[in-house]
Amino acid sequence: MEVEGIGEEVKEIEEEVDENSPALPVDPNEQVPDQHFRTKRMLLPAFVLLLVGIVVLGCVTKTQLMVGVPLPVELKIFTEDWCMPNVSNISEIEYHSGHRFYSALKEMGSLEAPTFRGPHRVLCEQEGQKKLDYAYCLPISGRLDTPFCTAADRTDLLNVRTPESLCYASVLHMLLVDVYDELKATGNFPLIIYGSLLGAVRDGSVIPYTEDIDIGYVDKIRTTHRVQKALRKKGYHMFNYYIWRVCVAPTHPLASRLYDPSLPLTTEYSVPYLDLYRMRNSSKGFYDVAMLEGSHGSLLARKKVEPFSQVTINDMPFDTVHDPHFFLTEAYGPDYMTPIQRTKPSFLLETSSPSET
Repeated sequence: MEVEGIGEEVKEIEEEVDENSPALPVDPNEQVPDQHFRTKRMLLPAFVLLLVGIVVLGCVTKTQLMVGVPLPVELKIFTEDWCMPNVSNISEIEYHSGHRFYSALKEMGSLEAPTFRGPHRVLCEQEGQKKLDYAYCLPISGRLDTPFCTAADRTDLLNVRTPESLCYASVLHMLLVDVYDELKATGNFPLIIYGSLLGAVRDGSVIPYTEDIDIGYVDKIRTTHRVQKALRKKGYHMFNYYIWRVCVAPTHPLASRLYDPSLPLTTEYSVPYLDLYRMRNSSKGFYDVAMLEGSHGSLLARKKVEPFSQVTINDMPFDTVHDPHFFLTEAYGPDYMTPIQRTKPSFLLETSSPSET
């Protein structure tokens, strides 16, 4: 291994430094040592230690790449042909519950970062979070069929190995919980609405053939920058594309398991994502709900929204509007309990409005 012989190299470097940097003469009658001589004696050990650190780091990194050992998450590797992103360190992420999913995730330790090649190399650039919207979302493919993806759960992601065994609904459930919890933790008022509420009322789960999660928020997102920063640390990408949206970023702890290198860079609505809809509480006794097309347009009577009620998704409670059935009737009509399979994926639709599911 290349680490062998480091001692000899350091010794040679030390001798070379001694030859090229002789100590300045010192007056024997002088009681205080010459300042330049003291400085040289202090700098030499520091210089040697720095060289040792560089050599060891290079050898360890090269060895890890050769044998497939996961790189430390604080490293980001670039070459001319490929790169590995700076993946979020699971041990440093603050989650807001003690759910077994997080304990199991931490027990797994830091997984190897995904390797991006060709056009996907842009996903290693953290500046992409600011410049890109959907294009910075991790390319993910998965299944949307039943019964395989019925009642899919985020815990399924701990064992997924291929796109053939991955359900969109599992990724969506993970997005739902983490974004909802972060909004709560920052003093916001998230509410489950639209298709996510529909899945909760029908089956108590995420609709298996949907591509998105729908969360409403009252009036405005407080401390938006703080929410973005917290989600970024967890491995998510929050961006504004007509409305606020969130997707899995290339830095997510599970990115290497979710990533599909056969896909192009992500385009609009083509990966699992989450929509955030503003619900403005007006002074006239109504809530103005973004994208709602009900009997009174986008307006809902306040008594239909407050006080909030709760629904469960995968046995977890979430706040929602006071009258879920009224909301769903306004959004989808009286037959909302009857599933309607989409004829084409949502990312091919001409509108980003919540679609009937």
